[in-house]
Amino acid sequence: MRNILPLLIALFLLVPIHEGFAQKKKKGEQEEKKEDKFTELTKDATHQEGFIDTYRKDGHLYLAIKPEMLDKDFLVNYEIAEGIGSSFINGGLMLNLVKNSGKAEMVALEKHDDKIYLVKKNTRYVSGGQDDVAKSIDLTFGNSVMESAKIEATSKDSVILIDAYDWFVSDLSNISLLVGFSVSSQPGRPGRVSFDKSRSFLEHVKNFPENTNIQAKLTFKNSEMSAPRTVPDGRYIPVGIHYSLVALPEQPMKTRTADDRVGYFLTVHKDFSDTEDNFFRRYVNRWRLECTDETAGQDPCEVKKPITYYIEQTVPQRYRKPLMDGVEAWGDAFRAAGFNDAIRAEMLPEDADAEDIRYPTLRWNTADQPTYSAIGPSVVDPRTGEILDADILFEANMLLGFKNNWRNLVDPVHAVETAMGLSEEQMQQLENGGELSNFAAHFSDQGMFLRTALISRGLIQPDQPVPDEFLDEAVKWVTMHEVGHTLGLRHNFRSSADTPLDRLHDKQWTRQNGVFGSVMEYPTPNVAPEGVDNGYYYNPGVGSYDRWVVSYGYTPDDSRAGELARQSAKDGHYYGTDPDAYGPAALDPTVNIFDLSGDPLAWSRQRADLAKGIIPQLDQHVLADNVAYYNLTDAFQNLLGNYFSAVANSIKYIGGEYLYRDHMGDPGNRGPFQPISMEDQQEALDFIIGYGFSEQANILPQEIHQKIGADRWFHWGNSSTYGGRTDYPLHEILVSIQTSMLYGLTHPYRLNRIRDAETKYGADQVVGIPELMEELTNAVWNEVWTAPGSNIPAVRRDLQRAHIDRMVQLLTDAPSRTPADARSVVRLRLKDLNRRISARLTPPTYDFDGYTRAHLEESQARIAKALEAGLKLEN
Repeated sequence: MRNILPLLIALFLLVPIHEGFAQKKKKGEQEEKKEDKFTELTKDATHQEGFIDTYRKDGHLYLAIKPEMLDKDFLVNYEIAEGIGSSFINGGLMLNLVKNSGKAEMVALEKHDDKIYLVKKNTRYVSGGQDDVAKSIDLTFGNSVMESAKIEATSKDSVILIDAYDWFVSDLSNISLLVGFSVSSQPGRPGRVSFDKSRSFLEHVKNFPENTNIQAKLTFKNSEMSAPRTVPDGRYIPVGIHYSLVALPEQPMKTRTADDRVGYFLTVHKDFSDTEDNFFRRYVNRWRLECTDETAGQDPCEVKKPITYYIEQTVPQRYRKPLMDGVEAWGDAFRAAGFNDAIRAEMLPEDADAEDIRYPTLRWNTADQPTYSAIGPSVVDPRTGEILDADILFEANMLLGFKNNWRNLVDPVHAVETAMGLSEEQMQQLENGGELSNFAAHFSDQGMFLRTALISRGLIQPDQPVPDEFLDEAVKWVTMHEVGHTLGLRHNFRSSADTPLDRLHDKQWTRQNGVFGSVMEYPTPNVAPEGVDNGYYYNPGVGSYDRWVVSYGYTPDDSRAGELARQSAKDGHYYGTDPDAYGPAALDPTVNIFDLSGDPLAWSRQRADLAKGIIPQLDQHVLADNVAYYNLTDAFQNLLGNYFSAVANSIKYIGGEYLYRDHMGDPGNRGPFQPISMEDQQEALDFIIGYGFSEQANILPQEIHQKIGADRWFHWGNSSTYGGRTDYPLHEILVSIQTSMLYGLTHPYRLNRIRDAETKYGADQVVGIPELMEELTNAVWNEVWTAPGSNIPAVRRDLQRAHIDRMVQLLTDAPSRTPADARSVVRLRLKDLNRRISARLTPPTYDFDGYTRAHLEESQARIAKALEAGLKLEN
């Protein structure tokens, strides 16, 4: 018994040891099996080393995730690799640009149990490095799991293998939303589409040291009745998506705090460790630009790594030089910022790949219908605002259309509506760094306007294109503009106001300061009035604002940046961006698209007179032997759009103010708002009424009207009618333009601003609602304003009906926020108008023609009914 007890104890102690050996052996066998499986799965696979190693084999895409990659933040950027040539789904376009964020997504790979998860990280809310605040943020703001994949194998070096094929052959990018809009028959609502995996596949994988690129060809099944004509089979919408997995810099770039006086795209955090202001931390987006150690402190210094843009081989030889010139023109701004040789343009080396993030590129693109013309999106580090990559796209259609186009792509109605305002979707695209959605069409029309003006002055013949010297000016400007976006700069639609009207054609002055103060402007060709020698048509280089804004954003010296920001009141530094320019909320008449000079009212009159002066001899300027008459139609449409756009821009003088970004104590501080002089307000109203609503607003002579109409081509991609009509629908087009301007003049925001301005500056310093309504009504109804009256032409009758429609709406069904005072004034004006019409119809009357009498009696009846309905509403 004594011998048995020790033996039992020994056996008992040996059991755990044996089990431990067994468990260790089992684990080792499992690890060996995983290693064997890693070898098995990757055998004969296409292996690419790079940012994340990949193995492609038999319909699988394996990502080899090294241990150090787990929980490490990186970026996912989406790009449309193959578009459909319409609906803003264009190959090469960064998809982030048209999504709400406008940014690449910061993600990480996380391991939980036997799976790897692709997790989209929060980048908006930060802790300022405080651990306790970080815990609170983690508790409040969760991260989104985008995809997951089981662990297929693990190598002996602990590299994890997952099959990520289904991550990328999917709607991970959410492109289905855009595809839905492309087939929708209901504006503003996406149509019914669904991802069709059976018709989707992986196209290629490319690996580079700092990025891994994966491209998939996706198909979306269309359940709608319509589809873009550019799609071969409308039932199946093909879209190629290019995913770029991008390494973040190991050492984050030093940030530059943003300032509202200078125009940069922003990286914005809400820092909950900050007890000041509203917790927002705003940083400008910019490239990392550093002085060499040897030249630090010198002005200018030499840079460690110049910003280099590479011209892709797809760019035609003809355009490479103006593109390179446009890039390197920014060297002037960087020298002002303290850097020598900071920006370069080179051809992309033959052995380089444009997909490699180390090569920012200028690329060539085509589309069935031109949209953005050129666009310059960027990949940005969401931690600091550092720009990591940029690929600028140029649409071939844009340049070909500018050079030799009689095809009007922007109808006059749309031209005026663009000046009056944009949709929320279009504004969002601009906020994210995009361009006006149909800027290519506007740009081509600028070429047509320039060509028409050159022909009218005998400088070229009707069958000749815009000369190369003018085309090169335009291409260089577009390049400077898009490069500016990729340097971090926003639009500046006020910069044109920095150039005095009498300096527009002074080449010596504009060579230094610019035809417009910033290439980030949307200009119009600088065509001189008759009898004046023309200056530059577009900016020959960067402008005064551009040098200032680049100096602020890029100077290595933070204190100097602060001093520069305080110079916003200085001549040459005018700034106003997208929200300042568009829509009824825009109130500053110096912030416009497609205008020029520090006196936009005088310039608008010049431009309207120029367009109107060309039209009477337009057939002689456009038509030559064997030239189709419809070319005359397009040329007239172009001039009509230029004429009325110039008039519409002046509407901001009514109920407007000058808006400034100066801070208290800045040199030359002007205060945030400044009144527009009563003289300018009245001059603008006279101009708008005289050129937009008087009898002279119809600028189409009969001789030209008789020769214009739709073309006679019947095939896909071409409309041979105007809304079903072959002849030119003058009345419909004119009344549509005038209706848009009527609504702009009487928008509730404008009417409310008029009342506020009367309180701020004094009623005698403002064109009030009574004066506006009276002068407008008088001009529109001039034919019946005094006895005995006169017959009313058709275009005037249409305008008068539109005027009654708007006045009746303001009285009986006023839009939200319409001031009650406006309704009262409208009632008074309608009563007075009704009295005058009654007087004209009371015997003895003028011998009105049948149209006029019928029109006046109908107008009288409509006004009476509206006045009665208005009284009932009040009661």
